[in-house]
Amino acid sequence: MSSSPSPRTSFKYVYIPCDPDCALEELTMAIPEGKEMEILLDTLKDHFRSVSGTVGSGAEQKAIFKKQLEEQSGKMIDDSLMDIAARMQMVQPVALLPGGKATDWEHINCYVDDRGISKGLRRNDRASGLAAECGAPTDIVGDAFLARIIDDDDRFERHDFTLAEVSSSAPWVKRAHHLHLSKKQNIGQVQEQLRAMGGGVNGAADKLGLQDNLPEPGPPPGAVEHGVVHPYEWAQEGEDVVVTVQVPAETTKGDVKCNFKVMNMHLEVASMPEGERVVVNGALELCFEVVPSECSWSILKNKDGSKRLEVTLTKGKEMRWLCFTRTKSAPETTQPL
Repeated sequence: MSSSPSPRTSFKYVYIPCDPDCALEELTMAIPEGKEMEILLDTLKDHFRSVSGTVGSGAEQKAIFKKQLEEQSGKMIDDSLMDIAARMQMVQPVALLPGGKATDWEHINCYVDDRGISKGLRRNDRASGLAAECGAPTDIVGDAFLARIIDDDDRFERHDFTLAEVSSSAPWVKRAHHLHLSKKQNIGQVQEQLRAMGGGVNGAADKLGLQDNLPEPGPPPGAVEHGVVHPYEWAQEGEDVVVTVQVPAETTKGDVKCNFKVMNMHLEVASMPEGERVVVNGALELCFEVVPSECSWSILKNKDGSKRLEVTLTKGKEMRWLCFTRTKSAPETTQPL
């Protein structure tokens, strides 16, 4: 397929640096005549090629890249093919808004370095968070770029994607979340129908690409409240979610009321100022299920003599939580609490 003639001479796209201290940028790219399809990818290849990563030697990066390719393809890759692959710089698109009839063939992609893992690039928290909001949770590493295209096999056009659209409340994010969730639900229904037929039909599910290891859908757009002061912080590691609350020095166990249910947690601290005593409202659903009998809490001293309350929740299923509660959630704390 080739790009069709277009009166457009430029388009806007967004750069999300991996470094959280660097601001997002809205960029404009000129479209040379006849180069509408490849101009962005060629530019991004040059950008990613210039990023060396943190893994030491080229040999180490090559070994990691080989393992990554073999896992993806399910085949062994000989050294001659690996030498060719190692010299190539490719761009990996992550479909945030998958194009089709439902979107009038509009696609919004996040473009990343396909060698990012082998280079040892750090996680791009902002790009990963946006992918989760779209219902396509994935750990994106390295710098990321967002762009919009119209592609229905008969035509290919680049359209503007602006900085103002990088928001969990943007209409395209809500539409993407709905599409990803509907796709997962439809696949689950087909899987159940195939299994109900018995015999060797489970093999058909594999051939159709209906494996069980599909990504979990992300939280509804807007689940995480940014720019709001929350009375707690939360982080996760493996099967545990840890909630931390800074409490007055006079707080005792008798001041704490903490109840656990499979999908809820209610936490009150009587020593907190009036109006702030309910730290986590039990009416809010947790992101995923927990095991109530394995959840616990304790009061600990900080180095400066103040106190904190730590609540440890055991996940019902070891998967990454994309928010703490499905609405009004505090953002995840990525640094040690």
